[in-house]
Order: sequence, then C-alpha cells, then structure tokens
Amino acid sequence: MRTIGITLALILTTAVSGCAPLIVGAGGAVLADKVVEDQQGGDGLF
Repeated sequence: MRTIGITLALILTTAVSGCAPLIVGAGGAVLADKVVEDQQGGDGLF
C-alpha cells in the first residue's frame, strides 16, 4: 500500500511540474493582454 502512495505522489509531482510552464505562460499572456488594454484601450491582444 505504501508503494502505491509513493508511486502516485511521484506521478502527480511529475505531472504538475510538466504543466508549470504552461500555467506561467498563460499567466504572462493574460498580463500582456491587460497591459495592452490599459495602454491602448479596446480589446487588447486577444
């Protein structure tokens, strides 16, 4: 039972660390869109 828990923890850690660049990239895109909206008005980049 303990082996299964350790295996699941490793799988989840790997999955989350793999998604981290996507989450950070999406956050950067939203921030850039907001900055363009504030500076130029309108709908922004997207």
